[in-house]
Amino acid sequence: MENEVMQEQAKRVADKILRLEAYTEIQNNMGSCVLSYNYRRPEEVLSFFSSREDATLEIADEGVFRGKDIREAITYLMPSTCEPGELMDIQLASPIIEVAEDLETARAQWVCPGIGALPREGEAPQAIWNWGVIGADFIYEHGSWKIWHFHWFRLMKCDYQKGWVQDTSLENRPNIPVHPLAEESTYHNPYTPYSIRECIPMYPRPYKTWDGEDWMLKKKKE
Repeated sequence: MENEVMQEQAKRVADKILRLEAYTEIQNNMGSCVLSYNYRRPEEVLSFFSSREDATLEIADEGVFRGKDIREAITYLMPSTCEPGELMDIQLASPIIEVAEDLETARAQWVCPGIGALPREGEAPQAIWNWGVIGADFIYEHGSWKIWHFHWFRLMKCDYQKGWVQDTSLENRPNIPVHPLAEESTYHNPYTPYSIRECIPMYPRPYKTWDGEDWMLKKKKE
């Protein structure tokens, strides 16, 4: 009996260590992925994604890309070269990472402050704010943690001088996917002077095993 108790305690300690290691790897992988995005390295960004057919990428109102179409999406949304004066720089803050008890998947969220500069012909680049929240599922495959489902929830993208209250250009977007491979967006509610912000994405909660990716769109914690 005593031996069984000791074995159970040893397993709990070992699992906690594995979850801590997973937390660190997931944080590092997402940080490296975002830096690769900032420096316009699409192949490096792709290397952090799962190759599974049920992997997804969703960016604001650009729609949902699945499986092999994620490569096309990243190429479409992130050119590998920059024009002079162009800048897009996203940072990761306030990480919340929950690794499943079975150590096979993980759920994560980051608040992402961002700035940018958009080149304009015949005048100085336009400085912008670009803030959002990342909701993501990770899956452990082939010895490493890969991004399984990625969703960029846009908070604001606006002119730096006007700010998010005066620049209402996001109101006039059709908010429908343009790329032919994209499916309809699951959620898009950026700030406008007339919008009401919801608690979406919901922050991840502890869980035992994978039971679906809809946790991001639930307004109440479970």
